[in-house]
Amino acid sequence: MVINMDTLIKNIKEDQWHYFKVQAAKEKVTLGAMFNRVVDNYKKKEKETAKQWNIIFSRKPLLTNAEAKNMHDATKEFRKEYGFEG
Repeated sequence: MVINMDTLIKNIKEDQWHYFKVQAAKEKVTLGAMFNRVVDNYKKKEKETAKQWNIIFSRKPLLTNAEAKNMHDATKEFRKEYGFEG
């Protein structure tokens, strides 16, 4: 069930509001319909972004823990050798 409601939105920049109204008028939709579309698109994009990050984080690591520790130690030594400690 969808409940429609009247809502007041504060602190919107005048030029942003004007642009929003113009876009709604160009598409011949109400401001409410335009707002709902914007939020739906944002949610869809957010879901797609989360999906992409899940793909990245679910991949097998490129280095073993031992290899990563060796690389970290070598980097630390290199920085120490050239005075970049800290």
